[in-house]
Amino acid sequence: MSAPDLEPEPEPPASPDAAGERAGAPSLELRRLQTEAFLNFGRLHRALDSCVGTLFAREGLEGITPAQSALLMVLFQARRPLTARELAEHQGLSQPTIGRFVRALETEGWVSREVDPQDARAILIRPTRKARRALPRFIAVSNAMLDRAFEGFGEVAVRRVASTTRRLRENLERAEREAAGDRDER
Repeated sequence: MSAPDLEPEPEPPASPDAAGERAGAPSLELRRLQTEAFLNFGRLHRALDSCVGTLFAREGLEGITPAQSALLMVLFQARRPLTARELAEHQGLSQPTIGRFVRALETEGWVSREVDPQDARAILIRPTRKARRALPRFIAVSNAMLDRAFEGFGEVAVRRVASTTRRLRENLERAEREAAGDRDER
């Protein structure tokens, strides 16, 4: 089974089609494909959450959601305590959302919070012993989910998916910054 070509294609010259689309606008077929892709992102997110939730139950990982576990993995990867602001920046989430996640994780014993000895205004968040003991199970869940999701994909196809989704994210982040700049100018 060969992977679809996911490399960005050069844009054809702009010209109105028979339906009278404005010059430079995507064809109706391309617009349908773009819409399908974006709808699939939502479906992928829901399928991922469902799969990870099932795998968490199988591994006995309770009191944590897939989104909260992503935050925990960021803490493990950092190899140092992080502030809520750092977590928010890394995850692209608001600080209030991170605050809710951290409170829930702390309540369930996955993280602890402490005052930063360098800056009494900052709170540092770190994984607990419970989280460190569970890390191999989180890794097992992640590996099982990745194996299933990328079943039938070779390294080249995975690189293309990663490259394409990275470019989409960058495009959307740039659009968000530009929109924020437009709001600031008003």
